[in-house]
Amino acid sequence: MKTIVEYFKEILNKKNKQMSWEDKYLAQSVDLYDLERRQKELDYKNSSNFNFRMK
Repeated sequence: MKTIVEYFKEILNKKNKQMSWEDKYLAQSVDLYDLERRQKELDYKNSSNFNFRMK
């Protein structure tokens, strides 16, 4: 049986992997406008997924 600490470590590791993917995606932007577009795209995808789960 896993301890609570091990459980939270797994959650944080998964979150870090997701963050690194998003950071890599944002780092590929060529200028400020592209960066803002990518940020809005990620925000939209995250919010639409959240709304879908809530229904």
